[in-house]
Amino acid sequence: MSEIKPVSISYSDFKAGKDFTEELSEAFGANGLGLIVVRDFPDFQKERQAALRAIRKFADLPEETKEKYTDSKSNYSVGWSHGKEKMRNGVPDTAKGSYYANPLGDVITDDQYLKENFPELYADNIWPGEDLPELEPAFKNMTQVQLGVGYMICELFDRYLHSKTNGLHPPGHFLEMLRRGTTCKGRLLHYFPAPPTASKSQDGLCGWHLDHGGITILTCPLYLDLQSNEIPAPSDCGLHIKHPTDGSIVKVTLPPDCMLVQLGESFQYLSGGHLRATAHCVKSSQTPDITRETLALFMDWMPEEVMKLPEYTRPYSEVVHTPFLPEGVPELEGRIKGAKHYRDFAKNTFTAYYSEK
Repeated sequence: MSEIKPVSISYSDFKAGKDFTEELSEAFGANGLGLIVVRDFPDFQKERQAALRAIRKFADLPEETKEKYTDSKSNYSVGWSHGKEKMRNGVPDTAKGSYYANPLGDVITDDQYLKENFPELYADNIWPGEDLPELEPAFKNMTQVQLGVGYMICELFDRYLHSKTNGLHPPGHFLEMLRRGTTCKGRLLHYFPAPPTASKSQDGLCGWHLDHGGITILTCPLYLDLQSNEIPAPSDCGLHIKHPTDGSIVKVTLPPDCMLVQLGESFQYLSGGHLRATAHCVKSSQTPDITRETLALFMDWMPEEVMKLPEYTRPYSEVVHTPFLPEGVPELEGRIKGAKHYRDFAKNTFTAYYSEK
């Protein structure tokens, strides 16, 4: 395993109108890591600290208290989820707990048909107002910052694809699609202290997977000891990527004042394979008595968006192929098959990861 410095871009350069064609091609082309780092975004450390410390406090609550904020009907896609997600070979992922909510609104539809048939997308937010009221505003404040980063990157994708396809890609197409979306999902993540029997495997904290949505915006993780004091990041854990050129595993490190943007599989598909997503995991640390906190924002399309390849698409076999796909990760081709709309693809993906295997 090696550590690699990912492609990065400056928010200041974006505001100045710089052309990022070279950086986007390196980051999201066929040989890229499927991610990019955004530097010098206006200060957000207060919001980051509040959100990440809130999920640590929630995870420390009694089990019966946390259970009040779970929702099995949505496949645990709102509220608290721990040990429900199945990753490697169908084994429940108990190394981390997650708190999910939609940053765009607590109730995004009153349509009962949609809520009953697509609860993963349309379920109402659940907040621990009685037991940890600070979690809701902390989550909402930080995800508003992340939304701004997401819209910025999507604008750059549109410029890049318009140029790359000699004008076949309509200007502003994906930014408009993303702004129409109402089913974004924020995920506060708490990685529990590693027990003595913790897995030493590469994906011991979060199994190998690909994000299925549009784009994912990640904060730099916060590492805490058992007294909630911030500590330096351990050298033996963090985000790892399966390199698309040779299948090697590379570690990606993110500075505290930066955010990281990863591409999702649906964006790969809708871009006709010109932008690529990659398999990734979070490796566990063997250092005892520490926790890892982070916040991922998944920006998605409208559920009824048609999953249609553009006229400038690459060959279908290339579009749905993920090089060096880790064992146990469901293939994109199987989940996209028969999915006319994005909500169908999302449901297929939730089923593949959460149902018994």
